[in-house]
Amino acid sequence: MLTSRARILLSALLRDLPDRHHILTVHTDRTASTSVVLHTGGWDIEHPPVVERLSAVLAGGHGAAVILRSFTPRISHTLPDGTEIPVKVVRGWRAADHALVPLDEAQMFDAHCTDAASGEPVPPEHGVEFAPAPAVDLSAFHAR
Repeated sequence: MLTSRARILLSALLRDLPDRHHILTVHTDRTASTSVVLHTGGWDIEHPPVVERLSAVLAGGHGAAVILRSFTPRISHTLPDGTEIPVKVVRGWRAADHALVPLDEAQMFDAHCTDAASGEPVPPEHGVEFAPAPAVDLSAFHAR
């Protein structure tokens, strides 16, 4: 169960995004991810503490990276066993000073296609599209 503040945050983050199934990842001192599936009247959240952690990070003005992988209805490719793999759209934000700062398509590409240890480029994951993150209005979140 999410706190009301975390629900407001999740609503603001997912507002107007076209897809229904997302993987939300929060990178702080410990990285955590959760699946979020939208349905009529709400969401199914695999690990609510991940959303609560993001809520605490934003409320405290701490830094973090937020990645949202959205699964589209389009098929990227089919595995040899017949499993269809959907196209995923990847967007991201930088949490700083109580806000989510959107990253553009090029920044997301660079972040995902650079080896963190060596700094060398790595090929993009098959079936992934990078998109600019929308602005997220957190005024209702901060009003709580």
